Amino acid sequence: MSYEDAILVADSSEERRREFGLALYKGGYEVINAINGEEALRFTAGLNPTLVIAHSDLEGIDPLELCRRVKATGLDVPPMLILSETALEIPEDLEEGNFYSLKASEIDSEQFLYQIRLLLLARHVGGQLNDTIDRLYGDLTRIAVGDLLRVLLKFRISGHVRLTVAEDTGLIFREGEIIDAHWGKVQGLKAFNRIAGLRGGAFVLTLEDVSGEARISDDLPTLVSNAVEEKFQIDEIFRRLPSLNSRLEVKMAGDFFNTEFQPTERAVLTGIRNVNNLAQLIDIVPEVDLEVLKAIESLHEQGVLIFHEPEHRIHVVTDSTCDLHPSVIRRDAITVVPLSVIFGKKVYKDGVDLMPDDFYKLLRSSDVFPSTSPPGKGEFLEAFQNLIATGDIISLHISAAQSLTYSHALEAAAEGEEEYRKRREEAGSMRPPKIAVVDTRVNSVGLGMLVRFASRMARRGLDIEDIAEKIRDISPRLQFLFLVNTLEYLRKGGRIGGARALLGTLLGIKPILAMEKGEVQAVDKARGGKKAQPKLLEIARTRLNTDQPIFATVGHASAPKWAGRLSELIRAKFSIIEMFEGEIGPIVGSHTGPGTVGCVLFAPTAEEMELLSPVEE
Repeated sequence: MSYEDAILVADSSEERRREFGLALYKGGYEVINAINGEEALRFTAGLNPTLVIAHSDLEGIDPLELCRRVKATGLDVPPMLILSETALEIPEDLEEGNFYSLKASEIDSEQFLYQIRLLLLARHVGGQLNDTIDRLYGDLTRIAVGDLLRVLLKFRISGHVRLTVAEDTGLIFREGEIIDAHWGKVQGLKAFNRIAGLRGGAFVLTLEDVSGEARISDDLPTLVSNAVEEKFQIDEIFRRLPSLNSRLEVKMAGDFFNTEFQPTERAVLTGIRNVNNLAQLIDIVPEVDLEVLKAIESLHEQGVLIFHEPEHRIHVVTDSTCDLHPSVIRRDAITVVPLSVIFGKKVYKDGVDLMPDDFYKLLRSSDVFPSTSPPGKGEFLEAFQNLIATGDIISLHISAAQSLTYSHALEAAAEGEEEYRKRREEAGSMRPPKIAVVDTRVNSVGLGMLVRFASRMARRGLDIEDIAEKIRDISPRLQFLFLVNTLEYLRKGGRIGGARALLGTLLGIKPILAMEKGEVQAVDKARGGKKAQPKLLEIARTRLNTDQPIFATVGHASAPKWAGRLSELIRAKFSIIEMFEGEIGPIVGSHTGPGTVGCVLFAPTAEEMELLSPVEE
């Protein structure tokens, strides 16, 4: 028997059972009562409630022992919440299950109902909760945006969903209804449609009191349907438009002053005076992106709007181990050449037909250990040929000590030289083509950070030789530290490097590892997961000037909660210029395994700060 919406309250106090029962009943839940530990164990095993709430004063069986005995049954363990009069820490042998603790004296009856909803919601979205059960960490590779919105509506959540895909991006809910959205300076329905089209990227849901006027009032089915339709059409239009950093010119010839322009077309023509490029124009016009893009395309077809690509353009190329979100890749016009993951006889292209969450599910369930394969020289030849006519190329790649990707890109740059020159001449330019290929000596979110830096330097007008030199200078100064659940994946994949000495010595120990000189090195170790992250950052603080502001990136392999905790610790201990976050993809994840979390910290000089900070358009 299963009670899908039933909550078991195990408490020997009749007064508390009545108080909690009333609050839960008002929230729409059925309540089952147990007055001692034996009843609680029997009801949990026999009735399979959706949640067990047990007070520390429960007679017969201590609540922690109750958790262990329920876990030992081998049945599906429901989330279990222990209420106690003093702070209670859940032991690490229970930490990986759905076991939580709250201090009973600090519970607010109204807030408690929302905490219960959030606790139950975590299972539906594949998320993980913080210790105080008022924040949920999740990832959009595990649940689509539309499905997330439907679950938040079902549980009548009031709060704020912040997404890590872009600065100041999120959704605001009141009793499950979405009332506002923001994407930087873009707000309301325009921002919502951008968010609804996302696939991938971490999010943090925080319970908050939400007041104020709603900018969004449509019902959820209408919102999601319109956003999905908009995304398909936008993708088609983007394929026809030039790069987002193209300059714009209005041509007021012919019948311009006699033309009856549509309202959005008039808004576009007015907005052009206040922007430097196409990306800014799309942001500044208040209508949803689809209407703005249709107006831009219509004006271009009428000959009123002229696009000007950058005269001396530098293309940034990388490989799929950079683990950048697709929205960043599009915005910065980055070309990504995918590596391959091989499970037995099946070959997947990283980020094309295998996304991170699908990969980690495969990794956990497969008897076959995956292998990885770099892009062939021909794939780089094709990528370089497609770009070289319109600009030089800076190509940044995973450490040469870990992959042949860099070597293949280097070979393609040399062997295609004649074809590159021909394509440049056919485009009407006699300037010799240049391609710089860089071994960054890092991978994953470390590579992603350097790719962002290269893109910003390119937009500031540096040539490829200067960018390559700067990246080679920055790379060894990155503090790239990470934690893995086990060294087995690194050992099997042959990427264990200097961490080999730790093999066989890690019972109950979390190894602290680093990327140094292109390889994995053992740095230190900590007993228990909760102690490992603070120790990792203490190591980082000894390597950095803590008075100097830093760029930071946090990456994780199917571990959004641990990534969220690490982000919060970094913000508490350092002055942050900018924080990036990303999910470790299939290639690097094959070698680190699920549960990996780490960070890349970089303290720039004053000169570097000017080159690497976000470009003010």
